[in-house]
Amino acid sequence: MEKVFTPLASQAADAAIRPKLSVLVPTFNYDCTALVCALDKQAKALTAGVEILIGDDASTRDEVASACRRLENGVDIRSLRPPHNLGRAGIRNMLGREARGEWLLFLDSDGLPPDNHFLSRYATTMNGKADVVCGGIVHPRQQPSEAVSLRYRYEHHAERSHTVARRNAAPYAAFRSFNFMIRRSTFLATPFDESLRDYGYEDVLFGHKLAESGARVIHIDNPLLNCDIEDNTTFLRKTEEALRTLATHAPQLAPHVRLSLQLMRLRQLGLGAVVEWCFGMTKSALRRNLLGRRPAVWLFNFYKLGYLNHVWPCDNTTRR
Repeated sequence: MEKVFTPLASQAADAAIRPKLSVLVPTFNYDCTALVCALDKQAKALTAGVEILIGDDASTRDEVASACRRLENGVDIRSLRPPHNLGRAGIRNMLGREARGEWLLFLDSDGLPPDNHFLSRYATTMNGKADVVCGGIVHPRQQPSEAVSLRYRYEHHAERSHTVARRNAAPYAAFRSFNFMIRRSTFLATPFDESLRDYGYEDVLFGHKLAESGARVIHIDNPLLNCDIEDNTTFLRKTEEALRTLATHAPQLAPHVRLSLQLMRLRQLGLGAVVEWCFGMTKSALRRNLLGRRPAVWLFNFYKLGYLNHVWPCDNTTRR
């Protein structure tokens, strides 16, 4: 039987119960119970209405799907699961469409608030002029194990250039989807590009879209703790996958990625063949170092340059 709506009454009722903030947690095969419980506790202390939406992107681990369902309370925590995997961009876009809040706070499922004031710090920015507020990311102070040394060292080295001041100096280039808040109207006008189905560089393209749209982006000191640091083998594999994505979508991505800009400059100087030779001669030794106990960040940076040069054909787009 078709439902009958009374538009004015339903709109008024919806406005009365609509939350100020929608916290959106996309996940795939990762149990986000700790994150959602911490957020729910903080949300109850805010005067602004808060809803939490979990986007289970068709997880293949039954225990994760079950955990997402158990977190639902029928009031302000909902779990949404599409019939098939949508990918990193697709699941975020779905959550943005389903959310009812004026503001959307996107948080990766493997994060945790480092203190009890995480949501309140975001709440203080809601009445400002910004359209997007980026909180940042931190990692454990102590390396969890030698098995994760590559990702751990790389991220801690990168944190030096990711201070609030440096991020605000280049607000669009510094965008990361791990932890950010955005006006719902802004997000619906500039959703994530779902053509990037493979892993890597969604953040770069989204930051560029924000710049093109004229959205006002600010960075604040409100980081989310990354609790799931991949082991060296997994991190290197995902890095290679991301670089293949960069090569495949070079016309869209290359002008906005520092690594590809460096490679383009080297090719303009006629040094692409030199990079290829050096990479071919040292690849095995580089991998031994990067998968070992004490990987060197500078060798990882060269590995990325050499790998991108190898998988990205030299054509007119790289000679500009």
